[in-house]
Amino acid sequence: MQRFGKNPHLISGLETIYMKKALGILISLAIIATASVSCKKDDTLRYNNATMGNVRDGLIISDQGNTFSVLEQNCPGDINEMDRVLLVCDVLKETAEAKYDVRLNVLTSVLTKVPVAAETIEEDSELAVEDPIIIQDLWYSGGYINMLIAMPVKRSSETKHLINLIYENKEEGKYDFTLRHNAYTEVPDEDTESEYVMGRGYVSFPIADLIKEDKAKIKISIKTYKTVGMGISLSEIEEVSKEYDWKRGGYEHAPKDIEAKSPMNIR
Repeated sequence: MQRFGKNPHLISGLETIYMKKALGILISLAIIATASVSCKKDDTLRYNNATMGNVRDGLIISDQGNTFSVLEQNCPGDINEMDRVLLVCDVLKETAEAKYDVRLNVLTSVLTKVPVAAETIEEDSELAVEDPIIIQDLWYSGGYINMLIAMPVKRSSETKHLINLIYENKEEGKYDFTLRHNAYTEVPDEDTESEYVMGRGYVSFPIADLIKEDKAKIKISIKTYKTVGMGISLSEIEEVSKEYDWKRGGYEHAPKDIEAKSPMNIR
């Protein structure tokens, strides 16, 4: 399957800013891992394994089908208060086939939402709103379309932005998805830009049960901010889309530049 991944049309120029930060994190992790190996030998099977998964009865079932039991934790967060998670872990020991003890290094909660049929938009005015949003990364695993999204959020605001993935299936083997964002009028312009900060978070949409075929063409569209140089223009909006080849059972690894994020005020 074609890697969803980073593409210059769906992903804002803001990515460059965050990549510098992510690179620093990766270098630090590499130094720590190297130092650990050089100081003493251990039986760790793998360092800094990045993946997504669902929490079941205190265990993490990864999108690859592995079961992780958290033996150690070096980061904030309680998996028992989460349903779907994005994590970076050290795989310490195999306890049974596809079952492992792990050390959590990064843990962040992932918003999970079932895609909404396009015909329901007329019945719900909240879904019809298309405020700009940024997709910084996108991949498929575990039956989910996974996204790292970003959007301007008003400082100190308690308004929850609404995120949904709208779908249409007008032709056999072809599915159109549109990421919708309702900011409830909290959208910056040139005069109010200083009142906003950029928020980021992860969201997953289960699509495996929605698609009837084993292979399909899917298109993902968004309304987003126009990329200008190394950044974005909050006053220029454009609609972009990209098509992908989807295959049942397909899997793509989570991005390596994962970092913990406080949950955005989204629903």
